[in-house]
This record gives sequence, C-alpha cells and structure tokens, in this order.
Amino acid sequence: MRKNDTEVTSFILLGFTNRDDILVGLFIIFLLIYVFTLLGNICIIAVTLFNDGLNKPMYFFLGNLAFLDILYSTVIAPKMLSTFLMKDKSITYSACVVQMFLFATLITSESVLLAIMAYDRYLAICNPLRYPAIMTTRFCAWLVCGAYLNGLFQSLFHTCFTFHLTFCKTEISYFFCDMPPLLKLSCTDTTVNEMILFTFCGFNEGGSALVVIVSYFFIIASLIKIRSGHGRSKATSTCLSHFVVFTLYYGSLFFIYLRPAGSRSMETDRVASVVYTVAIPMLNPIIYSLRNSDFKMTFQKLLSWKCSLL
Repeated sequence: MRKNDTEVTSFILLGFTNRDDILVGLFIIFLLIYVFTLLGNICIIAVTLFNDGLNKPMYFFLGNLAFLDILYSTVIAPKMLSTFLMKDKSITYSACVVQMFLFATLITSESVLLAIMAYDRYLAICNPLRYPAIMTTRFCAWLVCGAYLNGLFQSLFHTCFTFHLTFCKTEISYFFCDMPPLLKLSCTDTTVNEMILFTFCGFNEGGSALVVIVSYFFIIASLIKIRSGHGRSKATSTCLSHFVVFTLYYGSLFFIYLRPAGSRSMETDRVASVVYTVAIPMLNPIIYSLRNSDFKMTFQKLLSWKCSLL
C-alpha cells in the first residue's frame, strides 16, 4: 500500500500512560489477562471440537467466537505488552497497516457472528420444530463464511482509505493502530473517512445490534409462555450469557466508532477500547462456560479423561 507522498515510516504508540512507576504492574496485569484469554478460548475450541455431544450449531458458533477472540487479542496484545517494558514504542508503517487491517477484519466479523448467535437462539427457542431443518451444517458454515467475508471487505475498504491520507504526526495516543486515532494524525481533510467510518460501522454494528435486539424481543416473549420452570431457567441462562456479551461489546463499539469526530477524546476512547479488545475476549469463556450446563459437564468429563491418562 502506498504512503501517498508522506515520509512517515513509523508511528509511536503512546499506550496507556507515561508513568514509569506503574508500567511493570500494568504489564503483569495485561499479560495475565492475555494468557487467561488464550487458555480459556483454546479450552472452548477443544471442548467443542473433540466432543460429539456438542455437535450443535450453538457450539459451532461458539467455537468460531473463541477463534476470533484468540486472533484479535493476539493482533493487539504482544505489541501492547512490549510498550510497557521497552523504551522503543515505535511500530513500523507497514506493521501498523497490517495490525489495523487484521483487527478491523476480526472485530467486524465478530459483530456479525454475535448477531448470528442471537438468531440461532431465537430459532432454537421460538421455532424448535423447524430449527433442525433451518440450521443445517451447510447453512451454519455459510453464515460463518459470510461473517468473515464481510469483515474482510469492510476492513480492506477502511484500511485503503485510512492509509491513503497524508500523516503529519507520528504519535498515536492509543495502544494499537485503529482508525479514530490515526485520523487525528492526518494533516489532510478526513471528512470522507469519517463519513465512511460512520456509515460502515453504523450499518454493520447497528444492523447486527438490531438483529440481536429483535431476536431477544421474541425470545423473551417466548420464555414468558414456557410453563416448565426448568425449561425457562435453562433457556434464560443460555440467553443471558449472550446478552451480557452483547451489551458490553456493542456498547463500547458504539461509543468509539459512532460518535462525531469533534466529541472524541483519546483518553476516554482508550478506556472504552479496553472493554472490547481485552475484557470481552477474556470474559467470553467465563460467561459461556459458567452459564451453560452442557458445556460444564463436557469440560468436566474431558478433564477427568485427561487426568486418568496421566
């Protein structure tokens, strides 16, 4: 990708703070979160792959969610962790391009995937008789592929428009390369970029959130009609975990990407971005495993089987 007459060859990630006395503490905290994120999501993938009892659409989508969480945490965390300990906080121009492209691809794909998971729960609870005929293995695969392709297309579009700007500054008041902080470094007019960012994010995140909200409206209406206390409790437990992720994830995305450029503050954006880049990937394994009895039973059996082999 061309730099369009700019001589910038690298950027400087300023990170969270310039206070040297707390950098080591922050490094340890975020390192532990990253390790827990990897282990938790790898466990979800392992359990869903190696147990035929969980060969269901819900767990297929959950495995893909864990896969995306691992990838986009890894896109951000290693470089972020290095800025806590190293004096050189620079990131090359090309590495910044790659990081933003991969992050935008994965975060956009996850937004659509969460909407797909809400639609899956709607069908399972509100149309249980038609559910097996609709959510076939082939259809589930097409839905996930569509989420990934949508992420790739939108990310390519954003990346091309962002890095065809001329940059006059090199210090990014952020801990990774993202669109809003990069637009602030440009000395050219970014009105078109802001419009593209708002339009695409509004369509993708707004559309995905609408699917989730409508799905849960019908799910709640259906749950009220369930007479069995056990059936209502199980369905509510499963859906509650998804709704918690939805609220945290989309809330932080709306706050950062769908606000007018003039009202943005990098300090508050950094805090909000921690929610969907650090907290959500770590919380997903906890929320989905602890709120799902089938998953907990399968995980316990897997642990017992491994212990017996030792």
